[in-house]
Amino acid sequence: MKTYLEKESWARIFFVLLTAIYIAGCSGLSNPRLSSDPFELPNAWMEAREDVTSAPMLSADELAVWWRQLGDPVLDELVERTIAGSVDLESAAARVKEARARRGQAKSELGPSISTSISTAQSEALGDQNSSSENFSIALGEQGSSSDNFSASLDMGWEIDLFGAKRLSLEASQADLKAEIENFRSAQVSLVAETVVAYADLRVAEVRLRVLDKSLLSREETYQLTDWREQAGLASRLEANQALSSLGQARAERPAIEQIATEARLRLNLLAGEMPGALDELLFRPDSEPAMPAPPNAVSIGIPAETLRQRPDVKSAERQLEAAWSRLGVAEADRYPTLQLTGSLDAKSANFGDLFDIDSISANLLSGLTAPIFESGRIRENIAVREAQWEQAALTYRSIVLEALSEVERALSSFRSSQERIVALEEAARAAVEAAELADQRYAAGLVDLLSVLDTQRTLFNIEEQLVATRGELLNSFSNLYRALGGGWDHVSQEHATTGGFDA
Repeated sequence: MKTYLEKESWARIFFVLLTAIYIAGCSGLSNPRLSSDPFELPNAWMEAREDVTSAPMLSADELAVWWRQLGDPVLDELVERTIAGSVDLESAAARVKEARARRGQAKSELGPSISTSISTAQSEALGDQNSSSENFSIALGEQGSSSDNFSASLDMGWEIDLFGAKRLSLEASQADLKAEIENFRSAQVSLVAETVVAYADLRVAEVRLRVLDKSLLSREETYQLTDWREQAGLASRLEANQALSSLGQARAERPAIEQIATEARLRLNLLAGEMPGALDELLFRPDSEPAMPAPPNAVSIGIPAETLRQRPDVKSAERQLEAAWSRLGVAEADRYPTLQLTGSLDAKSANFGDLFDIDSISANLLSGLTAPIFESGRIRENIAVREAQWEQAALTYRSIVLEALSEVERALSSFRSSQERIVALEEAARAAVEAAELADQRYAAGLVDLLSVLDTQRTLFNIEEQLVATRGELLNSFSNLYRALGGGWDHVSQEHATTGGFDA
């Protein structure tokens, strides 16, 4: 075998290789695990009260399907269809695939690259060839001798990761992948909450229409009674017009409420990735009175630290902070030398059959150490860029943690406030119903004027509308609370994990 390497050269290169691998395993910047509690957290929620949060903390499986506490089968099916068909979730899943491929690219940088080539060349001798340019002219028809030459090569290149730059780049890509997985889960948390809120808006609008229809019936009866009294000479035309005006005002409310219901249906179809009207059969309730799901009186919230551990957006921000730290390490590693190993096996022969004979093969193995000397400040400024990006990621992480805590507090406050308002409005509604019935009776007996009747009808309608709206606000607060707690993503993410979709 023909070779251009002496035994001593092989030994020296082998020693350098072993030393480089050892240094690569021991060198490089460390990437410490960052705590999920970057600052001291409160031990309890400010807005938590015994009468509101007395239920035991939900388990992870229960938190994943928190909307089932509402006991609405239509909503359960709607959420399942929305998760399965959401375009936003598909887009988030595609970003996870991209991040996984980028991690694969970074991992491939740690290993060597090997390429091969096979070529053939034909040379032809054209008669008498002299060095003199005067004798180099050849007739077009002149015949010469020709020969074929075959060659093949196997080339290898490997940059040894002496100071951990490639390892840190892989860690950054791994953190990016984990962040995208958490972003997918965060998108699902928001999708479920938005679906429940849109469903609540639809049911609130339907109940408002039922309340309006009751009010219309009462005002129509009042108008008919007033019209009869006018014909009998017991009431003036003014009273009849006042009753008709009140009836017209109530009728004008219907188109606006119907528009709210239509927009809620369209929003539900959009969230589910369906065409307008595709969910109407599921949402329509022909055989029952309109009703909205009612949340439980007590909710389960745990402690602030638990919330941060289960919120995907907080975990995503933590992974992004880790990625920024690793990329800072990559930038700092540019200051140090790099070791490049290159090798090749070359074969040349006049006959293709003899190309791979041992006597036709020659081997080369080279190593080179490259170190930066003068870069006009490029490395220094790149490190400064990465440091600034790490600082931004740290501030973003802190901001997201603070926002997470604030969202829970706001949802708790809204939930408790809505509960208190509902109690007061229910009492007011009972009194308004009695007042309206009494006013109708006294008006029929001629004991009060029409204005008293119309006033009690308007009061009853306004209170009932407020009560329906506040129950809708309570349901929205319930949804926002579990969105803030990070509930609603394990349900489908586990299915992806079992199929190998989102394993990090």
